[in-house]
Amino acid sequence: MPVKGCGVDIIEVKRIARALARPGFCQRIYTPREQDELMEKGAESWAARFAAKEAVMKALGRGFTQGVPFSSVEICSDPWGRPQVRLLEPADRIAAEQGVKGFCLSLSHTKELAVAYVLALGEEETCGS
Repeated sequence: MPVKGCGVDIIEVKRIARALARPGFCQRIYTPREQDELMEKGAESWAARFAAKEAVMKALGRGFTQGVPFSSVEICSDPWGRPQVRLLEPADRIAAEQGVKGFCLSLSHTKELAVAYVLALGEEETCGS
């Protein structure tokens, strides 16, 4: 699968910890599914998901100021705990327009920092297409 884009983001955990205390932050940034998964987790996990959303936006070449709201990028874990990207409107439409078919995502954090790296993947192009 060819790489259609890549993105990386790093954020200070304390910045997200402060934001979590503000009214409306969680609802504006995280989907209900993400909120459920993160409910019992520390600020490091919330920050890593935030960084992942930013990294996905960078891989798509669009940010929240260019029509991709945070809540249209969902980061959840598969049954083995691996982070997965699921796009909702309008991010899924933008990805489809760019030929993005999937993502590879890696997250990491310390007590102070959270980082995410993502590759946006497309299909192999054939002659005549």
